[in-house]
Amino acid sequence: MDNKLSESIENYLETILVLKTESGVVRVKEISKKSGVSMPSVHTALHLLEDIGLVSHERYGYVDLTKKGLAEARRIYARHISLVEFLHEVLGIPSAISERDACRMEHVISSETLKRIMTFVQKHKKV
Repeated sequence: MDNKLSESIENYLETILVLKTESGVVRVKEISKKSGVSMPSVHTALHLLEDIGLVSHERYGYVDLTKKGLAEARRIYARHISLVEFLHEVLGIPSAISERDACRMEHVISSETLKRIMTFVQKHKKV
């Protein structure tokens, strides 16, 4: 995407993708529960995501990623998974800590550093 999304918005996209993968459908209540934020906060974020063309959401209905939103969510989630793998499998950091740290790191890490970590993780998997 051309415009940098906020950490919060990236987290919403990632959460929607994970929920959609797990259960096939996503509702505001599930996003709220998984994210640990209020339902009004989720509604506010969904309106913003709709405005920039990343989700579709009918009032009292399901939340879905648009084609553009799905691509962005997959990109964000791939960053997350690469960092988790690096922290857990390469550095041996416990799983829960790796998840938590990767979630923080994925929003601030440079694309150059991330690219090198992803390359390293791929080589490490082949060994």
